[in-house]
Amino acid sequence: MNICFLLLDNFNGAIGGVERVTQLLAGGFLSCGHQVNFCAMFPASDGVIPVGQFAFPSRKTNSKVNALFFKNFLQEHKIDILIFQGANAKRIPFPQIIKSSGVRVFSVWHSEPNYFKKDARLLLARKYHFDETRTFPWYLRLKCFLREQKIKRIYKYNAKHSEKIIVLSESFVPVMKTLVGKQNFNKILSIANPSTYLRQSISFEKKKKELLFVGRIDPVSKRPDLLLKIWTKLESKFSDWCLRFVGDGDYLPELKELAKELKLKNVFFEGQTNPEKYYRDASILCLTSAFEGFGMVLVEAAAFGCVPVAFDSFAAVHDIISDDENGKLVPAFDLDKYAETLAKLMSDDILRERLASNARGIADKFSIEKIVNNWEKLFLKE
Repeated sequence: MNICFLLLDNFNGAIGGVERVTQLLAGGFLSCGHQVNFCAMFPASDGVIPVGQFAFPSRKTNSKVNALFFKNFLQEHKIDILIFQGANAKRIPFPQIIKSSGVRVFSVWHSEPNYFKKDARLLLARKYHFDETRTFPWYLRLKCFLREQKIKRIYKYNAKHSEKIIVLSESFVPVMKTLVGKQNFNKILSIANPSTYLRQSISFEKKKKELLFVGRIDPVSKRPDLLLKIWTKLESKFSDWCLRFVGDGDYLPELKELAKELKLKNVFFEGQTNPEKYYRDASILCLTSAFEGFGMVLVEAAAFGCVPVAFDSFAAVHDIISDDENGKLVPAFDLDKYAETLAKLMSDDILRERLASNARGIADKFSIEKIVNNWEKLFLKE
């Protein structure tokens, strides 16, 4: 089959989870004998130019020039299947052209379905310098409501024009049903993201006393600021340990400034770089996200025996972490409990090694072979 991944952003495999997942799946589909193309709104940046990538000629998504380009693209490349990455935020472009070309559409939600409720609140609290834990005044509640209604309309639009609605966890299916309408219930199914890495052979003795954060430095979804606040409760007690941030984002300068304000010393910012070395070295991976679609860094870190610790803030985290078996789950946004959990892990080598050993099995559960096989079954159903 001829498969096209459609992204309405630029394609940069070094930046985020959606891009990495797209690359992994593309490789898996190619190995199964499929033809694969990428179609994005902007050309790839930073030298990441996958084979078969095409960019829309105009940045105005629904322009006539884009419509003509897309129609010709689908026909010339004989596209059978379109995988729309990013259905949780943007509308499928040119559904009539897609339908008339006989292309099957699978739309993927790369976040938990009701992310926008948390997202709107956190965005507005940050924009208007309002305490996110307090009751919003009426004008902010109205803004939240309007944003939620806008996203819901996008959901229903994309559901209407898709053969299947893909969420990343079975636990998301009931929530998605409340958002896309009864007529679309039978379209919803779950396929998890694949692991970037296979289970690794590691030496626990060589692990460093490091806590690790990997991801986009984003104050709304990823909440790295919370990790700094947690670290303030630990740094003086564990002076031989350090905290490393791997990732980039507009919030990075502000996060560095916060570290200075909190007078933290053993905190290091590595910027945007390949995280493999840091997964291999670190003992504990910390996720403090307000919401996630999957939590890919948990699976990646676990493959290297880096114990995953996360807030129980999104349903799919239970697909990855079994508390006290292969990682640790902390009640959502309880900073004291998170610090207590880390302190116990940092103090107990035997516990840490047991969890690290078990964590490596997480990568087996989400191997690229298993995930591609689930997609292959979907392709065969018409």
